[in-house]
Amino acid sequence: MNDEANEKKLLSALAVRRPESFWAGQRAAIGGALRPPARAPWVLLPAAALAAFLVVVLAEKTRRPFVPEPQAVSLAFIEHMDMLADMDVLEAVPEGKL
Repeated sequence: MNDEANEKKLLSALAVRRPESFWAGQRAAIGGALRPPARAPWVLLPAAALAAFLVVVLAEKTRRPFVPEPQAVSLAFIEHMDMLADMDVLEAVPEGKL
C-alpha cells in the first residue's frame, strides 16, 4: 500500500498545474471559435445567386411551351411516295410546294 501512495504522490508532483487565468483564456478561445464568422453571408452569396438564376431559367421554360411549326407536307406522304413510279404526280405538283 505504501508503494501505491508513493506512486500517487510522485504522479501528482509531476502533473502540470495551470492557473485559473489559463483555463479562463481557453474557455474564451473555444467560445470565440464557436461563433459564426462575420463573413458567412458573403460566402453564401454566390450559391444564392446561382439558385436565383436556376429558378428564373426553369420558370421561363415552363411559361413558354415549345410549339413546333406545322409541316407543309406530311412526313408519311414523303416516305410512301415512290418518285420513279409516280412521276406524273410529281409533275402535277407545282415547284413552289415541293
